[in-house]
Amino acid sequence: MSVRFINPETGIDLRSTEFARRVLASATRKYPELQQEILGAPDWRWWYLRLYASLAQKEGISKEATIEIASSALEEFHNCLFTDDGQKLQEAIFESFDTELVETVTISGTGQAVPIAISGHRGSLEETALGWVQAGLAEPGLIDSYRFLDQNKQLELSENLLFAVAGAAEFAPTEDFLNWGGLVAVVARPNPEKWVSLIKMARQSGGTMLVPIRKSQLTKPVTELADFEIAEIAGLDILDHFREISSWMNQLSTRAKNRFVLGLYAYSPKINHIRVQAVQEMLSDVAMKKFPSEKLALSWLATPTDSAPGPASIGEYVVEKFASRKPLRVIRDSFLGLLNAARPARPIFFQAEDGSKLSLIDASVQQQGPSYSFSKRTQRYRAYLAHYAGVKVSYAISPPARTNSVLRHKILRASYRGAPLFGVRPFEVAEAKSAIAAVLVRDLHDKTSFQNKDTTIELHTFSAIHGGLWRLIYRSKSVWLAATILGIGALFKKGY
Repeated sequence: MSVRFINPETGIDLRSTEFARRVLASATRKYPELQQEILGAPDWRWWYLRLYASLAQKEGISKEATIEIASSALEEFHNCLFTDDGQKLQEAIFESFDTELVETVTISGTGQAVPIAISGHRGSLEETALGWVQAGLAEPGLIDSYRFLDQNKQLELSENLLFAVAGAAEFAPTEDFLNWGGLVAVVARPNPEKWVSLIKMARQSGGTMLVPIRKSQLTKPVTELADFEIAEIAGLDILDHFREISSWMNQLSTRAKNRFVLGLYAYSPKINHIRVQAVQEMLSDVAMKKFPSEKLALSWLATPTDSAPGPASIGEYVVEKFASRKPLRVIRDSFLGLLNAARPARPIFFQAEDGSKLSLIDASVQQQGPSYSFSKRTQRYRAYLAHYAGVKVSYAISPPARTNSVLRHKILRASYRGAPLFGVRPFEVAEAKSAIAAVLVRDLHDKTSFQNKDTTIELHTFSAIHGGLWRLIYRSKSVWLAATILGIGALFKKGY
């Protein structure tokens, strides 16, 4: 079973572009000029990024503006989501919540839990954060976040249950949480080879992994299954088994001693990204309505390649850094400028209603496509609303990384090779994964995290690890062109 986008007034299927326009138009009903730009944009693929950037500025005006935009957008998002058989997706997921469709297998680790650490780094976590902040790769709040972890080395991760949707994804915190002694329920597709690997990893860890098996797949009690038999029938696909995922959430809710942590890490290319995000949004909606706010946390791996309101200090840094370039850098940039590369950034500053000065963070990338931007923006809207509702939120900005998909792509390989010459450092995958998993641990255990209910800006800026993308002194599009030119040698290599 999959997800359809339907106009609720006519019953006719919507194209993804028209679906996005409807949702964003609903979000901007208090801003008629921007709403008309959204509805009237003649070429969506050309215009969508600047429209999202304009909307991001509206989000930063005030708490009331943020709530209005986010709630209006998600209301329309919900209204247009249906299952293949015509049922509202929201109804299908809520109805399934109180059923028992899944059996759980517990995989207990036989190893010792290891201390929280960042892969590839020695010394204290605070020292690692300080180095990244000084290099412009992360925001200053990360130092405080990692200092908390240094000062609290005996945290009991198993008190929280991490329900990891797409828990087998390359960037998911599953492996780190298990190695650090955590309790993780993994939602991942049926794939025997992948589940064999997951189960082996969990057995060797110091944590506990919970595995879902649809009851319809069982021919004998789960207690009699060997690991290879578990792998053969384990798994839930987010688009085919969203009813079972909803059911399993409820079934596992009592296992969380402290909080049930709903980790929403699913990604899929192009239009399917909207579909998987639709399911994730409905899972977060049912969780917020069914679980007490003090017993729930929501977690996302957020992207730095988006537009968002941020503190003025980020824009001021960009201006000052560009003005202080060394002579050789100016010569290099002048040459690249002839090719329309390495063009200077022009930060946009604006003011919130309370008088605070803000700047627009915009490292969005056209190549990622409108489905990606639409899905990521609806995630952020849910994070905003959860934060204001008193739910613990970890909206962790994750750095660019040398993933398998990047290294297989020749142009991206060249871009990543040249990126450090312009202040962007792609992370190793294990390094990035453990860094973001550590942020999640801090967000869950530090009682002082995100207590300011008058702002949402700190949600995505406080501990952000953006790899330099937010503090680029060049326009985002032009720097990737420049990085590709200077990293051209990587086109002839398989990796680096």
